[in-house]
Amino acid sequence: MNRRRLILGLLSVCTALTVAACSTQTEEQVLSATIESKLQQMVSDPVLLTSSNPNDYIAGNREAYEDILNTGEAGRLLLLRQLESSPDNGLKEWIMAQASTELLGEHNPVETWHSGKDWLRQYKMNIE
Repeated sequence: MNRRRLILGLLSVCTALTVAACSTQTEEQVLSATIESKLQQMVSDPVLLTSSNPNDYIAGNREAYEDILNTGEAGRLLLLRQLESSPDNGLKEWIMAQASTELLGEHNPVETWHSGKDWLRQYKMNIE
């Protein structure tokens, strides 16, 4: 009987550790998927597709943008990684850079930038 309890106890501990390890990864995956979904929603807005002003996409999708900002520090780190790994330098990258500047607040070292990749380049130069 005691041996069975010991085995069940160890099995429970192993299961709990496995779930805890997986849940951390899952949280990051969920956060990444949420950010990606909100960005896609913003850049695909059919009402704004004719606008060349990136701020229009933020203003027209304020709730989605706020959802990105509400991801906090973890979201900012994901945005930086996504911006760095993106082969593009378009509207989506501009919005990622803008959200990063807002998440950084007064710690944003870049004052003037013209594109998402431009902001990232200057940001990386200033933090090194």
